[in-house]
Amino acid sequence: DEIGSDDEDTQVIIQSVDSAGKRLHRTIDMILSLSAIQSGNYKPDFETFDLVNELKELTGEFKPLANEKGLNLISETTCSNSLVSADKYTVNQIFQNLIGNAMKYTHQGYVQVLINDVDENKIAVKIEDTGIGMNVDYINDVFSPFSQEDAGQKRNYEGNGLGLALVKKYVELNKASIEVQSEKNRGSVFSVIFNKHPGVDLLSENTTIPEAVNNRK
Repeated sequence: DEIGSDDEDTQVIIQSVDSAGKRLHRTIDMILSLSAIQSGNYKPDFETFDLVNELKELTGEFKPLANEKGLNLISETTCSNSLVSADKYTVNQIFQNLIGNAMKYTHQGYVQVLINDVDENKIAVKIEDTGIGMNVDYINDVFSPFSQEDAGQKRNYEGNGLGLALVKKYVELNKASIEVQSEKNRGSVFSVIFNKHPGVDLLSENTTIPEAVNNRK
């Protein structure tokens, strides 16, 4: 606070320290979360909720970032029943990470959140992007802790390699499954498949993600 904004060199140093501190904080949080899952200390709170409504709200939070990057943020749903029984906190963390990664690694084109029926008992959420993608050889390691395709001191993207490892654990916690398809420089698709909770047909104007979520510049 005592350093004036005119001292640009010192301001750069302070911003670097602040950024490094935030990265360290995120890394510690992820290590603690991963440890809690692996040790069985995390106690999930399973409840029945509408997955479409949850994702509609979450996707909307990325709208400002999509506008800033000039990306189309597309959300669509074709499912007939979007009720699931799951731990809402970890489900939210799964898609915060997957949508966040898609936004991070996509510089032009779109990020799409597609919710559809696999069959009468399962529902799939696909996060598709037109980003940098991954090499085929790396896909097998993508969910390993501290694994990063872009490694070394000259990495182009920040990260600690824990996000997708934590996603995998959260998916397993919710008795779901996750698949990934990717091609270098062509984009990626992450698919999370949940078991449906038996319920009435919820597809209506109130649960369909509106076209207004599309962000076109």
